[in-house]
Amino acid sequence: MKYNIRGPVFSIITPFCDDESVDYKSLSNYVKFLYEQGAKVFYVMGYNSRFSILSDEEIMKVNETVATTVKSFNNSDCITIIADPLHCSTETSISFAKHGKEIGANIISLIFREKVYFEDQVYQHFKRVSENSPIDILIHQMPFNNGIPGQPPLIRWSTSLTDRVADIPRVVAIKEDTKDDENTQTVIDVLADRLSIITSGKGMGQWLHFNGQVHAWLSGVGCFCPQAEIAFFRLYNAGDTEGCKKILNDIEFPFNEVIYKYGWHLGIKSAIDIAGVMSRFERMPLLQLPNNDHNEIVEIMKPILERSKGLYKQND
Repeated sequence: MKYNIRGPVFSIITPFCDDESVDYKSLSNYVKFLYEQGAKVFYVMGYNSRFSILSDEEIMKVNETVATTVKSFNNSDCITIIADPLHCSTETSISFAKHGKEIGANIISLIFREKVYFEDQVYQHFKRVSENSPIDILIHQMPFNNGIPGQPPLIRWSTSLTDRVADIPRVVAIKEDTKDDENTQTVIDVLADRLSIITSGKGMGQWLHFNGQVHAWLSGVGCFCPQAEIAFFRLYNAGDTEGCKKILNDIEFPFNEVIYKYGWHLGIKSAIDIAGVMSRFERMPLLQLPNNDHNEIVEIMKPILERSKGLYKQND
């Protein structure tokens, strides 16, 4: 593997000011907060980073803010993954890859959200970007939007397409995003010895379920409590699965109550606000949760944050 992408991969949440402008200062401080508690891999990604409500220029500036902040740590173990817009042309994806090189990012995450009519359409997109990208590529493997009328609206990646895309030069990692364990196992079987695999959507519990077969997972509670995910990975490597389960029971599973009731994106923003890391301001059409809902999350978060206090692990 070209990159040591192991354990938690920390997803970047984009903060806003009360006037709905992007709060780039808070964004940089958020990256520093993650790093100071042990984060090494930082991932700007389409949905958590709010790309659907940002302009292309703002997306570039978010990418740049994260990359330059990580560079300021002067730590060769750190990896910065930036991303292209959710909906864009192949040429736009290439321009974002070239900008990634300029700002010092290591990898660009590419997502395919155009309607799909046949698989070679997808393959040719990633191949064209690879031929013109000066940095390496992570494939954000979400189900496709089906372009054929009368068919199911979503299409999963076939094993053959996954296999073909994995062989494209510069492709070094994949974010498996079906949130389906059977599909995840298929990706493991096909790619585990070729690409870094990042699971997404079910946190540390899903990663533990696969017992280390998957290289990494996308942070969940680590967005507000990075020390929990750092400690979890450390305990796993030490063979302490009971310690891992304690973190799940004390922190990750209780926070699922927030996710299932209020949804991930607004729930995590409230949690980060409660942890004192960034404001929960949003940009319309997103709105922060009503105060009554936010106050319910405050009560859920109190014991979670209390139990997390002994897990602090400073980066060295």
